[in-house]
Amino acid sequence: MTPRSYFWSIVGLVAVAAMSVMALNTLLLLNDYRFDKNRLASEWQQRSGGVTYSPPINNNRAFKILRLHDRLPDIDTLVFGSSTAMGITADALPGHRVYNFAQSGNSLWSVTGEAEYVIRHWGDRIRTLFIPLDWSLGFIYQSQQFIAQDLSLAAVPVGQRPPVPAILREAMSMPRVMDLIGILQDTAVSPDRHTAFRRYFLEAAGRVYACPDGMPAKDFDTVYRGLCTGFRADGSATFADQKRVSQESAPAVLARAASASSQYAAALAKTAGQPDAALMRRLSGLAGLAQGKDIRIVFFLPPLLPGLDDRLAQSGHAGAALARTRQALLQWAAAEDVPVIDAGPSGRYGCEATEFVDAHHALPACYRKIFGRQAGIGDDRGIRNKALP
Repeated sequence: MTPRSYFWSIVGLVAVAAMSVMALNTLLLLNDYRFDKNRLASEWQQRSGGVTYSPPINNNRAFKILRLHDRLPDIDTLVFGSSTAMGITADALPGHRVYNFAQSGNSLWSVTGEAEYVIRHWGDRIRTLFIPLDWSLGFIYQSQQFIAQDLSLAAVPVGQRPPVPAILREAMSMPRVMDLIGILQDTAVSPDRHTAFRRYFLEAAGRVYACPDGMPAKDFDTVYRGLCTGFRADGSATFADQKRVSQESAPAVLARAASASSQYAAALAKTAGQPDAALMRRLSGLAGLAQGKDIRIVFFLPPLLPGLDDRLAQSGHAGAALARTRQALLQWAAAEDVPVIDAGPSGRYGCEATEFVDAHHALPACYRKIFGRQAGIGDDRGIRNKALP
């Protein structure tokens, strides 16, 4: 073979491989747009009580709204927030019938709008709201215009297929290519390759399987299949796709999180630890609205990796700002007569490093210690005993 022939042979092989990748990923994308996976996943979970989610896993608002409507007849308590609150399971709040409505990246501004909607529309059945005052991700410091939230079924978006050029671009994106490699590997080792191919490329979901705890699961996305990743029927997340902090890795994770260059230090530095005034006024209005309908709101500072809160509080780069945040929240809580549970120093509640995914995502075991019966969630007096020191 001449050098010229060899060159064109390589070019031809690369072109065939690229066209194959584009064709298969386009088939996967078109299959996604054929189904309303939010509704299919919600309906399956309502029937089975199993673990599931609809793609993409980092945009779960539509799925959570559908599930909330399904669960409304059976619940009296809602948990709001972002992924930092997703570790709160129903059994962490004894005496309450709970649905965890937390969504990935959900800001405190958005939460106030969601809570207002719930109070105005479902205040006769939802009697307790748990709302995180999350400083570690900067939510408590964000300044923006309030936007009312609509949690009605009519507001649930139905996915529309994007233009062909957009589909082709996504088909050749690196994340899609890497996912395809995993799909092809799974299909190749499957005892029934034809069925595996059909489920990935032509059907809405994979097969039903059992999680390690025996809970049924069904994946409506092609990523994380078979891992029991997603949401339980109570709305909490399994975090099954995430590694846990180990005893060995905890010191390094803690050191990075407590450093001056960490995202937590950056959040505190944004406003020198001063919560956004407009946001706090909005939260005051929410508290007043709830009190007017005899609805209880429990505010809490989400737990951090044991030791992180103390390290930041004692540091020269974050200590003053964190103290300012705590003082501002303490004064606000006293003025509004609302309970605020400070779970930031999670080690004081008995949480361990192995009960975290990273420095700010606590797993159910930690939240059960914080919100268990020993925390006094069943009565206002007990909650106030756990208020900010």
